[in-house]
Amino acid sequence: MNNPEGETNGPRIYKIPDGDDRERLTCPDCGFIAYENPRIVVGVVARADDERILLCRRAIPPRIGYWTLPAGYMELGETAEDGAMREAWEEACARMRLTGLLATYSLARIHQVQLIYRAVLTDPNVAAGPESQEV
Repeated sequence: MNNPEGETNGPRIYKIPDGDDRERLTCPDCGFIAYENPRIVVGVVARADDERILLCRRAIPPRIGYWTLPAGYMELGETAEDGAMREAWEEACARMRLTGLLATYSLARIHQVQLIYRAVLTDPNVAAGPESQEV
C-alpha cells in the first residue's frame, strides 16, 4: 500500500510489489513505491531564413565545448512543445515557431525519451544564453 501522504523518509529496497511483474524501489515499512521513469528531453532543429540551422556550443557539463541542438529536460507543468521553445530561448535567446515533430528517440540505456521538433526562427537575432559559449 502506498503512503497517502506521498513519499516516505524511510529506507528503500528493490522488490517486486504484489500484483506487479518487475522490481520497484519500495519502502519496506509502508509499501510506498518510488517509480523510476525515463527523463523526457525536448529540443529543436530551428531553421533560419537563409537555411542555416541553429546550433549551440555547450558551456556546461556534459560535453563542454561540443556543438549541439538546443535541447534539455522537460519541466513539470509544461507541454513538450513549450519545453522545446523554452530550451531554445535559454540556450540561444531564440524565438521560433514550431512546425512539427521531427523525431522521437527512445534511449533505454540512458533512461531518456527525446522529442525533437522542427522550427523556423521568427527573429534572426540569436545569442548565447548562460548554458552556451556561442551560437
